[in-house]
Amino acid sequence: MMEVVLHDRATWRDHLLPLSYTRPVGNLRVGALTLQEKWCLIFDKPVFYHTETYLQDKFKAPDYDATSSFLVIRGNICPSVALIEVLRSLPVGTLLVKDDLWIAYHTQSWNDGHQLKHLKLVQYEDIVDVVAFPEDIFLLNAAQIVFDYNLLTDGKQSAGLSGTNVVLGTDLFIGEGVEAECCTFNTTTGPILIEDGAKIEEGSHLRGPIAIGKSARVKMGTKLYPNVTIGPGSVIGGEVNNTVLWGNSAKGHDGYLGCAVLGEGCNLGGGTGNSNMQNNWKTVSLFDYKNSAYRDTGQRKVGLFMGDYAMCGINSTLTTGCVIGTGAQLAISNIIPKFVPDFLWLTDYKSEGYDWVKFEEMLAHRMIVRGDAADETTLKILWEVFVRTKNRNEEFIKQRK
Repeated sequence: MMEVVLHDRATWRDHLLPLSYTRPVGNLRVGALTLQEKWCLIFDKPVFYHTETYLQDKFKAPDYDATSSFLVIRGNICPSVALIEVLRSLPVGTLLVKDDLWIAYHTQSWNDGHQLKHLKLVQYEDIVDVVAFPEDIFLLNAAQIVFDYNLLTDGKQSAGLSGTNVVLGTDLFIGEGVEAECCTFNTTTGPILIEDGAKIEEGSHLRGPIAIGKSARVKMGTKLYPNVTIGPGSVIGGEVNNTVLWGNSAKGHDGYLGCAVLGEGCNLGGGTGNSNMQNNWKTVSLFDYKNSAYRDTGQRKVGLFMGDYAMCGINSTLTTGCVIGTGAQLAISNIIPKFVPDFLWLTDYKSEGYDWVKFEEMLAHRMIVRGDAADETTLKILWEVFVRTKNRNEEFIKQRK
């Protein structure tokens, strides 16, 4: 028996903060599914995490003392048909690498697995897609939607749509209990996957590749351009392009969202819009938590990245390459700063740290409205992030004064 483990207990995961503060890298959503969900379907078995200690209560580790062998996959690797074929037959005692990057290793003993120098190198000759930085999520999203569409729909029958809808192309899959009337679905540019219980309201226009998660809601008159993932339980409205919502987040009103990634439990107030390109057409820099400095992404279009449970008020204006930390609350009439630390209250009148008790109260009120409660394990993770980010938060407040 072989256990499959996604590994990210390493410093490279910090490049993906704040998104990876509250989850392993393998729990990031790229395409319709999280990376871990893909590997579970591929291997038809549970896939475990070897991640930061404070995350392991929620994101389970394998039994390290088991007699099984361990196939350990780098947590930020996206699956492909070619890679799957190699991993299925990777011999025990070997390390799969692409140039200087290790992809996976197969070991009989967990302890031996950490002595990579003792493993036999196997060079991977094909292209490998790696989620190294936050922008890679939307850059790789279109290809992963196609991959997930094939993975999820193989051998399955799509439900039907009523005659009030217009469908262009053939790559449309409708789950059970989906509601959609008077909408257009253009799959000539890529597949569209609508999962169980989703609602697509009147006048919405979708152009693939697009993935709409379970019980998500696309509000009336929404325009979804290619390369959009709306995660389970999320609400979306307005104009959206090249964007991933992890799940249970809301941008329910008019406004533009592009080249963006939102974590879980986020909310963008009505009329909020983000910029994804600079007026000088230069490549966009993005705040990198690992280096505490701005990093040139090499991309000319980069929008918003928002950690879990961050929110902004109505008519918020988010600048190009904007990073908003976990739990941040924004109510500001000017352009929001390019970087806002975790658990910060930022208004026109003050900048202060979010009081933890008030944050818990907010989550309780949110549960009443949304019905998606943060359990005790999640609260412990958020508390750990709160503690870890306090110094950076306080430094930001000093600079604002």
